[in-house]
Amino acid sequence: MKNPRILPAFCLFFLLVAGPGIADTTNKIRTHQTLEAAVLNQNLPLEKRVKALKTLLSDEMTDGRLPRTFCIWDPIGKAGPIATAAKDQVLRSLHYGMQLTIDVYQNEQEMVDAFVSKEACDAILVRGATAQRFNRFLATTEAPGALPDRQHLQLLAQVLAKPEIAEHMTNTQYTALGLVTLGYSRLYADSADKASLSSLDGKSVSVANTDTGFIRLVDTLRGRTRTGDMPATVQTFTNDLTELMVAPDISYLAMANGRTGSETRGLSMPLGQSTLQLIGHTDRFPPGLAQILREDFLFKFNSYARVLDKELGNIPASFWINPSPEDLTTLSESAQKVRLSLRSEGYYDPVMLRLARKIRCRFSPGDSECTNPVE
Repeated sequence: MKNPRILPAFCLFFLLVAGPGIADTTNKIRTHQTLEAAVLNQNLPLEKRVKALKTLLSDEMTDGRLPRTFCIWDPIGKAGPIATAAKDQVLRSLHYGMQLTIDVYQNEQEMVDAFVSKEACDAILVRGATAQRFNRFLATTEAPGALPDRQHLQLLAQVLAKPEIAEHMTNTQYTALGLVTLGYSRLYADSADKASLSSLDGKSVSVANTDTGFIRLVDTLRGRTRTGDMPATVQTFTNDLTELMVAPDISYLAMANGRTGSETRGLSMPLGQSTLQLIGHTDRFPPGLAQILREDFLFKFNSYARVLDKELGNIPASFWINPSPEDLTTLSESAQKVRLSLRSEGYYDPVMLRLARKIRCRFSPGDSECTNPVE
C-alpha cells in the first residue's frame, strides 16, 4: 500500500512549481475576457472600446496597426460606385487600429476563389446571393419579398449591429461583418407590356445561377429560366436571347444600361433586397473586431445608399413601369411560398425569416401574417 503522506507532499511540490504558471495563465484569461467585454459593451464610449480592442490585439499588430486586406467586388472596377464608397473605409479603419488595404475585383468568382483558398483577401465584399455559402443567416435577407423596402433593411441593419446577434453571424470558418444596400432585385423586360409578373408564364427569363430564390420564384410563376453567372445572365438579356431578366440594380446599371433596345423597361416594384455583405475569415476577425466592424457598417449604410441613388438617378423615370394590384398580390403570395419551400430545404435560415417577418409587421401590423404567422 502506498504511503498516504506521499500524495499531499507531491501536490504541495506541484503547486510550488506549477502554481505561478497557472496563476499567470488565469490572469491572462481574465484580462482577455475583461478587454473583450469592454469592446462588446455598446454602453461604453467608442474611445474606450477601441482602446480595449487595440490592447486585445496588440500581439498581432505591426507598428501599432493591424494589417488586413478587404477585397471588393465592383463590376465597373476601381472607378465604380462600390469601390468609391469603400475607399472611405481605409481612413475610418485607422481609428480602430487597422491598416486596411483595398483590392478591387471586377470578376466576383475570381475574388471568391482567392478568398476561399486564402491566397488573398482577409474579407470580401460580395453580393448577398454569393455570400450564401459562407453565412446562410445574413444571405437570407435577399429572399424574395422578405424585406420589401429600404426602411425594412435599414431597421434590420440596426438589429445586426447588436452583440446579441453575433452567434448567428459567425461559424468556425467564416464570420459575417455587416451589410449595406445595393438597391433591389427587379424584373426587366424587352417591352413595357411584359414588365409584369403575370407576363412570366411561358417566357424566357435570365437569372443568375447564384440567385436561387429568384430562380424558384420564376419557376413558381411558370417562367422558363436561363441561368449563368451574372455577366452571362445580363448578356443573354441584352443580346435578346431572353425576353425578361431578374437582376440586381447594380448589375443592370453596370452591364445593361444603354445596351438594350429603346423599348426595354423595368418593373419598379422590388422583388427582393440586393445587398453587399462583408464576409471574413473567422480567425482573422475575433469577436471584438468583428463587432466594431458591424457597427461601422451600420454607420455607412446611408453613404452607400446615396451613392446607389445617384447612379439610379441616371435612369429616366419613364423607364420604370408601376406594378398593378395583381403584381403586388402575386409577389406577396408567391414569394412567401418560395421562402417557406427553401426554408424547409435548409437553404433559407428560419431565424432570419422570422426576424424579417417581425420587421414587416412593424411597418404593416394589420397584415394577416402578423396575426397568423407561418415564418
